[in-house]
Amino acid sequence: MAVSISTDLSVTVGDDVVADKLAKKQSLLNSIEKNECKALGVSQVMLGLLIMMNSITLLFSDTTEVVTFGVPLWTGLVFVTAGSLATMIEKYTYNRNYICCCINTSAVAIVVAAPALIIYFTDIARNPVQDCVHPETEECHMHYSTLSIRVVKTTLAIYTLIHAIISTILTYILHRARKQLDHYTTINN
Repeated sequence: MAVSISTDLSVTVGDDVVADKLAKKQSLLNSIEKNECKALGVSQVMLGLLIMMNSITLLFSDTTEVVTFGVPLWTGLVFVTAGSLATMIEKYTYNRNYICCCINTSAVAIVVAAPALIIYFTDIARNPVQDCVHPETEECHMHYSTLSIRVVKTTLAIYTLIHAIISTILTYILHRARKQLDHYTTINN
């Protein structure tokens, strides 16, 4: 509550700006503490681990662009790192530097997902499924082998796309929280 007295000695009672900003800050931080970031972080970790585990089958196939560049490994590691930081954010809710670190890591995960998707789709396009002419010959085994590898690569690309969307949402939530913290620190100064 703010009290102001004018020159004619009339008293007006109004809302306190600092108290309003404090209430907004606390409500925003409470929404962060309500496990939004933790749930998104856990999903990032899970997707990163899924990408790395599903890529093991690619090691037993022909060497293609995805295997050569190690796309599932480095994307999975970045995704697990971003998710791990996001899961610990409730401990550091009031730490502006930690929130900035989480924003930057999620932004890096988004940036990493873009070339990974390009490499996945390029690899899928360059390595078509071999046709099965005679069901009893070796060519049919190659057909099923290339088909299963293509399914694995498509699945990895879908996981990467989902992770990019989750990272974008998390980056937006954390950026909004950081803006609220910036407004509050401006009032205190």
